[in-house]
Amino acid sequence: MSIAMGLLEILACAATAAVTTYLMMEKRELRQFTSAKAEELYTLVEAFDQGLSAYFSKTCSMIAEGYAYTSNGDANWSKLMQESARARMLISFYFPALLPTAKRADAALSATVGAMRQFQANRQDEPTILALEQTLIDMRETLDALKHAVVMAHRDGGRHKLTRRRHKSAAQALRMAA
Repeated sequence: MSIAMGLLEILACAATAAVTTYLMMEKRELRQFTSAKAEELYTLVEAFDQGLSAYFSKTCSMIAEGYAYTSNGDANWSKLMQESARARMLISFYFPALLPTAKRADAALSATVGAMRQFQANRQDEPTILALEQTLIDMRETLDALKHAVVMAHRDGGRHKLTRRRHKSAAQALRMAA
């Protein structure tokens, strides 16, 4: 009977060691995966930020010189919108707590595009020029805030889970999304 108990103890210890090792490896893999996604997201947002700066600089220069400009058919604008969609996808899948910051960045981008259109309609109006300048500054600040939020989510290291709030019903979730 003591041999059977000894074998059971050995099996129990082996099973406990296996489960512990599995859980530690799983946690490490999750940390590495999350880290890789955070780095990918940060790089994408940084490239998007730089691309937007270059795009608006070029576009505003063209408008100031008197050229009519629309983003339709512009390959640079299309590329920027693809990067934006990819960043939103990464945020939705892996960092849903960053959605409010991403929405603020989208709103700032929309405001900047609107101010640029107003500038195109009235290039000589100083308040329009100042409004465009302010929206460009606001857009850069919100993108910097998004990059900072990505860094903080990465540094958090999973200690505070980045999860969406649960809603009691689908109707409530849809109201919150609108």
